Amino acid sequence: MDSNNWYLEYAIGSISNRMHLCKLEEFNEILAYNIGGEIYRSMFLYSEDIVDHIVRNDSVSGFDGIQGIDKIVMDVDLEHGESAGQNTIDKCKRLLGHIETLKVEPKNYNLWFSGSGFHVHMADVYNFKSDKNLARQVRATMQRDFGKYIDNIYDGRRLIRAGYSLNKKTGLYKTPISIKELQNLSYAEIAELSRKIRSSDNYKHAKLIKPKEAVIVPVNISKKNIKKVRKVFDSSKSETSRYITCSQHIFNAGFVNKGRHKHLLRLVSIWMTKYGFSKQACDNLASAYMNQMSTPLSKKETEKIVSDVFKGGYNYGCMDEVLSQYCDSKCVLFKYKNLDEKTDVMNAEDMTHKLLEYLTADFTDRSFQLDTVFPHCNSDHLFKTGELVTLIGDTGLGKTAFWQYIVTRLKHMNTLFLSLEVDDVTMIRRFMQASLGMTKKDIIAAFRNNNIDIIEQALSETSHIKLLTSSPDITEYSEMISEHKPRILVVDTIDRVPAKFVGKDEFTRQEYVVNKLKDLTNKEDILILAVHHISKSASYRMKETGRLDVHSGKGNSAIEQKSDQFISFTGSQDNKIRIIRSLKARDDSLFEIALNYNYETFTFDKRD
Repeated sequence: MDSNNWYLEYAIGSISNRMHLCKLEEFNEILAYNIGGEIYRSMFLYSEDIVDHIVRNDSVSGFDGIQGIDKIVMDVDLEHGESAGQNTIDKCKRLLGHIETLKVEPKNYNLWFSGSGFHVHMADVYNFKSDKNLARQVRATMQRDFGKYIDNIYDGRRLIRAGYSLNKKTGLYKTPISIKELQNLSYAEIAELSRKIRSSDNYKHAKLIKPKEAVIVPVNISKKNIKKVRKVFDSSKSETSRYITCSQHIFNAGFVNKGRHKHLLRLVSIWMTKYGFSKQACDNLASAYMNQMSTPLSKKETEKIVSDVFKGGYNYGCMDEVLSQYCDSKCVLFKYKNLDEKTDVMNAEDMTHKLLEYLTADFTDRSFQLDTVFPHCNSDHLFKTGELVTLIGDTGLGKTAFWQYIVTRLKHMNTLFLSLEVDDVTMIRRFMQASLGMTKKDIIAAFRNNNIDIIEQALSETSHIKLLTSSPDITEYSEMISEHKPRILVVDTIDRVPAKFVGKDEFTRQEYVVNKLKDLTNKEDILILAVHHISKSASYRMKETGRLDVHSGKGNSAIEQKSDQFISFTGSQDNKIRIIRSLKARDDSLFEIALNYNYETFTFDKRD
């Protein structure tokens, strides 16, 4: 690791208690002071710019400065099913064997039991260079070399469990173990070693030794001209929309050496074919583009380029040598890689490239794990953009409060909350209660008495949330999303969303709305959390059995069919117990958690 004044982020007590900074050399002292508790640290290191960034944003999200890495942590997660422990041990053994084949020496790595699975700590045997894109390079490299053994957890803002940390899910500690112990002990025996903090007298790892030269060559993620082109993204003074962003970046860049003619050809082609602009409009836009430059093309040459495009023969796709350099992952067409908005048939090479691109993308501000909100949850479960998640349950149990509580805990994801059944004042107060854990009476008193500390705290805790209590027509949701730029859109409830083009038939309206919502998750790259009522017959059955199934929703079955995740919310108004059960998940494990719903504070916590 090259020399720098490195910082790391850490969390004490819960992974949600993050955004604490310290210098790299100070962390061992913090670790020792908090020994016996739950402790996390950032996978990557931050340059000193992170200090000002957190002061301005109260979050590491959005940091685009230099990052470094002091060691690589490989996570072998606990397997599922019968013989899960032994299967996890066997997988870890295969990983260690693979490390040996790559000529990495034992002094370069050591082994830990994580409290459930295993962590391998490895020195930087790749000699990674500190860079803004370091996390992306590490992610691609680890996927290439160890993808079939480990979880690819190398997004730039990732926290990882620190050594000797308590794993609250299992009650075990992250514990150093030897290779010999992995070979000879059962999973139960290793777990028994981890019930207490293992003292250095019993076992202590030697310090990791970083080799003087790279043992393995990392993945090269650079592309020709990429540094020069990407400066456009950083220095642009204009906000870009999410539709064909490459054309906007080119226009905003202005003069690029040897780029005036070929750039204008592509701009005019896009203006004509994708926006439907007339020749006169394109002439005016071309003139405006050239006026940004100190050495523009002549008016005569500019008009000729526009005329040539309108004569035909100029049509450029996403893989064009110029447009590809300005490709931006926020573009709504990014997933297609095709300006015609359709997916071509992919061969094996295309599929491999697409999967690698997806697995090396940074999902920090586009996803959350269930245990981020509920640390006691015993199941890893991911919610991510591109998904429609529908929550069903009987009336009056707290479905709205459940989504409110969750989004208040996700400060790294901007949220637009459509409350179409509950008024704005009530929703605002409940957001304050959920974020601060205060009663209705206390919130009202604090605001009436102008308690500045409480008011400022409430403002800080809910600054990532926007609230709307009326909904535009479903056909106008794209414009609404473009204006407010949420990562999470909460729709409460589906049957209150207007749809002017489908008439009065409720079944038809529901199917139309849910199809539009599902399309929006992919087109706008957002996560939609929806609320839906259950049918009367399902309500009667639930009172008898205490359970709902995937067909318990009211009305059209398209809602459960189009939802990527379908979750039931059950309980009784007579007590606090709420059972949240996953009924359907396209790409993740099912889960079930029991919570206490505190109606006084609109919060949810572990059921005792």
